[in-house]
Parts: sequence; structure tokens; C-alpha cells
Amino acid sequence: MSNGEGGLRAPVRDIVAWQDEDYWDEEKLDEETRRQFDVCHGCRRCFNLCDSFPKLFDLIDESETYELDSVKSEDFKPIVDACTMCDMCFMVTCPYVPPHEFAIDIPKLMLRHRAKDFRKGKVGFKEKQISKIDRNGKLGQKTRVVSNSIVSLKNKPARYVLEKALNISKEAKLPKFAKPFKETFPINTEAPSFGKKAILFSTCYGSYHNTEIIASAYKVLRHNGIDVSLFYDGCCGMPQLEQGNIEKVMDQAKNISSKIVPLLSEGVPVIAPIPSCALMFKTEWPLLLPNNKNVLTLSKNTMDIDEYMIQISETEGLADGLVALEGDITVHMACHSRAQNIGPKSAQMLRLIPNTKVNIIERCSGHGGSWGVKKENFDTALKVGKNSAKSIMKYDTKYFASTCPLAGDHLVQISEKEKNKDLKELKEPSHPIELIALAYNFNNK
Repeated sequence: MSNGEGGLRAPVRDIVAWQDEDYWDEEKLDEETRRQFDVCHGCRRCFNLCDSFPKLFDLIDESETYELDSVKSEDFKPIVDACTMCDMCFMVTCPYVPPHEFAIDIPKLMLRHRAKDFRKGKVGFKEKQISKIDRNGKLGQKTRVVSNSIVSLKNKPARYVLEKALNISKEAKLPKFAKPFKETFPINTEAPSFGKKAILFSTCYGSYHNTEIIASAYKVLRHNGIDVSLFYDGCCGMPQLEQGNIEKVMDQAKNISSKIVPLLSEGVPVIAPIPSCALMFKTEWPLLLPNNKNVLTLSKNTMDIDEYMIQISETEGLADGLVALEGDITVHMACHSRAQNIGPKSAQMLRLIPNTKVNIIERCSGHGGSWGVKKENFDTALKVGKNSAKSIMKYDTKYFASTCPLAGDHLVQISEKEKNKDLKELKEPSHPIELIALAYNFNNK
């Protein structure tokens, strides 16, 4: 029996068959693209998710026959380029995803197009440099005084040069570089979860840019009795996946999983504080390497930091010490948090703070990782995230958190442009785990 529209069965993703010859066959790719685009054009449920779908609908509606038969295949590129690979069309909106017989998966179709272009050398030098996260992070961190001056929006000459050199919009807020975090915090032997172990994957963002997120997660976990150790041996590969550099992603998957899996034992999870990294470990790597035992083991043992905190709160209970904050919280659920299909765990976690009201925003920020900082995409990124920013501004709570730090910064930047007498500019964003650390009196945010 096929999965009817509006069916209750969970989406099931097909393996990304990138190692098959058919995957790279341009005629078969064009055929599959037209098949899926035709379904989307007839449905239009995703018209307000991102810029890809309006571009698709306009392209067909303005064609000679008002159908795909009069649309040239080379005109599909702007649709592919506009996709942020947020996964919301697949996970939330589309009624035709597998196991429905139509088997619509636009994000993976866009990945196939980008993989083809990358293999053909159509991804430029500038874009490739942006995705060299570890090289850029290590260099920026070592020279952080100079690096932070260069990325600052106040340094207009440097940002002008950066835009010309790397195509990064001179108006886009970029993450600063921070001092490395050192593991120094005692384990609370009186905590209900004392005796448990975990590995905290510190991520490229947490290792090079916002080390306070890692420090907060580390302190909160150890205060809750968890013998947590840090692990980082390279970026998860999301920036490369966005470009279609599948082989580089697989190199990262094989390397990281081969080193982290031997550290695991029964009941020891790998915890990721950034949702994109958790999504890569849980879903994207296994779809690309379905027969790699290390990748599959890591996938089964990975948890989002908010997901893990809820688990221990429901099983053993949290350690004492959480106190009410000085105001309420509005939390933005980033797309890659929602794509994990675990529910609003960050909001659940924040509601563990006594006497604190938590509002949830579940709309795209428009940032899309490295996509949103590109010169040609930045204005669109602002447009897509405007409704989310305005919704958060209307709540006007003392604290604003986003599960994705880049999304949080982007929403603040939108609020700076949208503020008026009725809507106040958003305050500096926090990661949800930072607010838990604050409620434990570990941070002074």
C-alpha cells in the first residue's frame, strides 16, 4: 500500500547512491529532476520555505507552455543554487516523501546536482576556500586579534577586500575567533548521573569560534556527574556537503568515525552541541556510507546536547542547583535541529529552569551555513529570515537563544534592520546550553 497524502508514516530516506554510475549520468539526472519538479509544481506546498521553490514555480509558470516541457535544463541552476539544504521541505512540509510512491526528496536532488558540478570543476576557487574550515579556523585562532579585526563589520576596508577575495558579503556578520577551551571542571560525585561517561564532540564552531558553548556544555555535564571528555579531529563536513564535495565529506566521515568509535563502550554517547554536526553524524554520513560499520556505530550513538540533557533528566534526574533566571526565554529551533526529528528538545530543556517561561520559534533563519554569507545570497537570507526575527522580537524576552549560533547571529542582524518603536532589537544570542549553565551560576551572560 502506498503512503497516501497526509499519511502518518515517518519519512524514509533512500541511500545516496553516489558510488553508482547512474548517479552521475546527466541525462538520468535531468529526467529525475523533471519528474520531481513536476510534482512540486503541481503541489506548491513549499512556496514559502525558501527561495528555491518560488524560483521553480515562476520558471515554469512563465514558460511557453506553462509546463516543464518548455523549460530548458540549464535554467534549473538558479533553483539549485538557492537551496540551503535545510531539509525542511523533506522533514516537515512535503506529503510525497518516501515511502510515498512519488519519492520526492528535493534536498538530495539538489545535492546530486551540486556533486555533478563539483566533479566537473564548476565550484570556484573562492568558494572552496570558504569550506576549508579547519585550516581557516586554526589560522584565525592563532592570529585572533588580527583575524577578529578583519571580520568585524566596523572594519569596512577589510570587509571590502574580503568580499572581493572570497565573495563574502561585506554586510554579513561573521563569527569571531576565540581562545581554545581547556578542560578544567570537577565531576560532581553527588549527582544522580554520577558514573556515566560521554564524549563531547567540540565541533569546528565550538573549537575555533564560540568556545563558551563547549565550556558551558562541559561544565553542565560534569556538574551532573557525567565523566565527559572532549573530542575533535576535524569538521563534520557540512560545508563541503553544501558544495557537493562528497568525496571530502566521506574522507572526514571515515577519519573521524574510525578514531571516535574505539573510544565508545556500552552506554557512552557522542554528544554534539551544534545541530548540523549531530545531523551529519546521525543521518548524512550513513546515507552516503551505508556499509561502513564505524559510521553506522557513530550514527546510533550520537545525541544532540539538548536531547541528552532531557534523557538524563527523565531517567536519573538533574543535579541540584538550577535557579530561575532574571527573565523569560525565546528559543529559535534551527532547521537542522528540527531535521533530526527529535522534537523541541531545547525548549524542553530550558523549561527545566524554575519559574521560566520559554517561547518557541520554528521557522527558518534564512542563514543556511556558508550559503547565507555569500554576496549574491545575503539579501535573500535576510528576506527568508525576516518572519522568524520579527516573531522573536514581538516576544521581547530578556533572553534569546538559538540552537544554531550562526542562525542566532543572523536573526540579530535582521532585527537591527527591522527594529522600530514596536519591535525592539534582539539581544546577543545564546546557545540553550549556555542558559542552563547560567541557571547553574557557571556563566555570567
